[in-house]
Amino acid sequence: MSITRRNTLVGLCWAGLAITVWSGSLIMLRLGVTTSLNAYDLTLLRFGVAGLILSPVVLLRGTGTDRLQLTGVVAMVIAFGAPYVLLISLALETAPAAAAGALNPGVMAIGAVLLGRMVLGDRIGRARFSGLAVTAMGVLLFTLAGGIVTIGHLILVGTGVMWASYVLIVRRAAVPALNAAAIVAVGSAMFYLPVYLVVLPKRIAEAPLVDVVIQAGFQGILVSVFAIYAFNRSAELLGPVAGATLPALIPVVTLGLGVAVLGETAGPAEIASAILVTVGLVLVLAGAPAMRWLFDQLMHGLTKKPRP
Repeated sequence: MSITRRNTLVGLCWAGLAITVWSGSLIMLRLGVTTSLNAYDLTLLRFGVAGLILSPVVLLRGTGTDRLQLTGVVAMVIAFGAPYVLLISLALETAPAAAAGALNPGVMAIGAVLLGRMVLGDRIGRARFSGLAVTAMGVLLFTLAGGIVTIGHLILVGTGVMWASYVLIVRRAAVPALNAAAIVAVGSAMFYLPVYLVVLPKRIAEAPLVDVVIQAGFQGILVSVFAIYAFNRSAELLGPVAGATLPALIPVVTLGLGVAVLGETAGPAEIASAILVTVGLVLVLAGAPAMRWLFDQLMHGLTKKPRP
């Protein structure tokens, strides 16, 4: 086996692990808030564990850039830290996991491209503009598919905007991925823990120990540490364009896991919207290369001669 093919296979394995963990985190949050824990407990478990594990990164490497000011650190913690996870957990009390898998990354992709255009002067281009339109159609279809738009759906739109704001801050300040994860985890733990202990309602003391351990391991280690490494490793092996398309798989994977693990239903509208969001995200994240690939595949299919 050639080195190039081996790197591609290994990169795809890392990509599959990362996307499975990201999608699985939504399933685990939904499972947690509908069983023994509440949203406040799950937020504590995620950032309490992750903050402890990643604290050496902050102590030894700091922010990793001299372009990030204190206001930027606070904004990162708010946009992608404890408030972000808490809101998603609260949204999943009334919205299915599949909705989070489509609305959250869908709105994020649209917001990230638009903010990049307005703040950083990014050129959108025809491919990404087409991706925005397709993603918006998928998000709208998914929102209407269930018949009733709950407060959870609206919260998920807001968390998508928060995620896009975090992406803009990290890009503008050129914060390395591991440093950004450490800042969010440690900052969230420092500010959220006192508030949780003094003010917020808790169910963690009455929850089965196995539930607490599983959620702490999944949210605090797999999501906050392992998935970031897997994402960066896959980008190194597959290249920046292929690596950038990873979030495009979240809607379909989350939909499938929601059906398999939680017993959620997926009708034709949900499946169609998940596919639309996925195709739109591929175009938004990969841009012109993805458009050229789709065009080449279409032309190949039209010109391929049938076997006699």
